[in-house]
Amino acid sequence: MIASKHPIVDSKKCEALCTCGHEHQTPAMEILSSEEAYAVLAQDCALACTEKPALLIDDENTHTAAGARIAELLEDNSVPFRLVKLPGDSVSTDELADRIFNYSSGSGLIIAVGGGTMTDLGKFVAEKREVPFWSVPTAPSMNGYTSSIVAIKINGVKKTLPSLPPRYIYVDPKVIRNSPLRLRQAGFCDVLAKSVSDRDWQAESLLFSGTYCALPSAIASEAESGYINDPEKILQGDRQAVMGLFEGLLFSGVAMSLAGSSAPASGGEHLISHFLDMREAITGIKPNLHGLQVGTGIVLSAACYRRLADLEAKDLKPAAAEAFEADAARIPYIWEDLAPEVEKQFLNKRDRLLKFDTRLPENWDELKNIFAKVRTPDFFLDLFHRVGLDMKLSSLDIPEEEFLLGAMSARMIRDRITVLDLSAHTGILEEAARETLEMLS
Repeated sequence: MIASKHPIVDSKKCEALCTCGHEHQTPAMEILSSEEAYAVLAQDCALACTEKPALLIDDENTHTAAGARIAELLEDNSVPFRLVKLPGDSVSTDELADRIFNYSSGSGLIIAVGGGTMTDLGKFVAEKREVPFWSVPTAPSMNGYTSSIVAIKINGVKKTLPSLPPRYIYVDPKVIRNSPLRLRQAGFCDVLAKSVSDRDWQAESLLFSGTYCALPSAIASEAESGYINDPEKILQGDRQAVMGLFEGLLFSGVAMSLAGSSAPASGGEHLISHFLDMREAITGIKPNLHGLQVGTGIVLSAACYRRLADLEAKDLKPAAAEAFEADAARIPYIWEDLAPEVEKQFLNKRDRLLKFDTRLPENWDELKNIFAKVRTPDFFLDLFHRVGLDMKLSSLDIPEEEFLLGAMSARMIRDRITVLDLSAHTGILEEAARETLEMLS
């Protein structure tokens, strides 16, 4: 009997969990997790590609893991397709996306085989071409498989852009389970980010947008027990634990789709990773895996929240305008040729930052309740250790001075309000950054 696809999330369940009263567009995604998944994909392609060929995107690593087998099955089913095999160290940039867009001319379907880079490129190009996008994950390494956003460097600046999620996701559990440990560890860090990013969203919503809804968090937390209770089993490659991690990442991506933004799963902790990615053009230091860099940001965010929770409203000083001007003046020295793009992002949240002088004291009691819910840095460091990850800057090839610069400056690269902004305004960011540096050294 051929396995069949099923919806990732139920619309009625989403409606019941919503706390904001607004309509959430339930993603029309279907998933097939089976050892027959690639064979079914080929059969589905044969039906979908009767007039235009498919474009299959993979890289040197994911081609070995799954792309070669898929290409073989497409040929066996007489499916017209073109294959673009990228280098194994490819990153999502506007230049590479433009190349893929040119390759996709005349294609009626985009299929991406791989993790973050392949998925982002596939979604981005499919959106521009206005053709369907199908995803073939190869590792539990990140949460973008099911999200409605892409993260791409545009003019050197890492930006998050809206995009349609895949229509279908084809998963061979054997490929996911056999993925390299480093990718599993990266995914573990990425899925844990929601523990702090959700608090960023709550705080920002209280202060400004009023957009927070418990639905995305509830969906993202649904599979948490599958990966957080026994992280040692992820290290060991246990089938149930690795697939539990993968499911958690899928639901984390769905949470972003339901929210219409990356807020439920990407806050200040992700800005540290984006900062390190962007600085490569200046320092020449090759970034590590996205999720591993996010792990360092989780520890920093947790340290910030612990210090924020200890502050009282009387400790807050009105200094928003001076702080903004001082930060803005540092941008050209940090970002050189990228400074104009970074300045645009930082300027976009100037008005909100200037309101910190009044909004923070007015809402401090409620904010403290949010801050107190964040787990300690030691809690996260213990989880990282249990999954076999040496969360040391030296092990991650992150120079201490670069991490410290990122901790103090990453908030400038994105116009979203996060714990890094709250910490900078209240004067505890440098203390938290140096404490984190010590913990990661």
